[in-house]
Amino acid sequence: METTAKMTMPHVRRRLTAAGMLAAIAVAMAAPASARAESWPAKPVTLIVPYAAGGTVDKVARQVQDGLRKRLAQPVMIDNRAGAGGTIGTGQIARSAADGYTIGMVFDAFATEPYIYPKLPYASHKDLTGVSYMVRSPMVLVVPASSPYKTLQDYVAAAKKPNAVSYASVGAGSSNQLVAELFHEAAGTSGIHTPYKGGGPAINDLLGSHVDSMIASLPLVLPYVQAGKLRALAVTARQRDARLPAVPAVAEAYKGFEAYSWVAMIAPAKTPPNVVGKLAAEVNATLRDPAIAKLLADGGFEVIAGDAAQANKLIQEESARWGRLIKARHIATE
Repeated sequence: METTAKMTMPHVRRRLTAAGMLAAIAVAMAAPASARAESWPAKPVTLIVPYAAGGTVDKVARQVQDGLRKRLAQPVMIDNRAGAGGTIGTGQIARSAADGYTIGMVFDAFATEPYIYPKLPYASHKDLTGVSYMVRSPMVLVVPASSPYKTLQDYVAAAKKPNAVSYASVGAGSSNQLVAELFHEAAGTSGIHTPYKGGGPAINDLLGSHVDSMIASLPLVLPYVQAGKLRALAVTARQRDARLPAVPAVAEAYKGFEAYSWVAMIAPAKTPPNVVGKLAAEVNATLRDPAIAKLLADGGFEVIAGDAAQANKLIQEESARWGRLIKARHIATE
């Protein structure tokens, strides 16, 4: 027994030494990641906008870019990656390193991507996380200024007849189409969907009376309504909007109707929680800056400045809500 004990002691020592080395290596490997997270941001941040320049999300991104740069004390570079309904740029965000240096901004269509594009190369709920529920805006049912539809009641009366009224959208499965279909479901009417490859072409055809109507975000159509080029028939908020006080809410005719266009910040799912928290805090402080908040409000946005939990809750609820409608009304792009 004594001999055996003497023979095994070196082995015990070697094992203890090996275990200690492994523990030291593990600590050494973990320490840099922790240090990197604690020191974030230590270099420029890239903000991917998965839509074309000049669109709603891009406008919000550029309105907060400089303020966020000042708060982070690092350059914030906007990278527009448009295409395939925003899924190309969103895929780039999902594939990026989860270190807080590549983030993104999306709008309401993000919540419905899994229903519209069943073969996405990423899983929105697994590969991405919300950072901030930034802003929202009501949508507005608009018609050309020369339209015979003077009121919401005029429009509904016409839409009671099959194939009598057309409506534009920025693409199949877009929020424009979904809210229009929700409206027709509530009103017991129908409309001919006319998809376009963006808000610009849709608005141009609407202004030219090539399409009868459109339900679009307030920031997109407000300048045209104020200039008298489009007529607003109803807003989709729960109540009337202060910027269009004479325009009724859809809910005044169809109780409970409410829909918004929204913008949120997202990041790769495995981004360290403390980085997500710090980023959310700085983004939301930027949004609450009086000058920036006024700029957004004048453009038709309502500042929400919600944290990551609120952003994820919004995305989950919107996905469930619009997923039902997509299935019920057989909406798809493929």
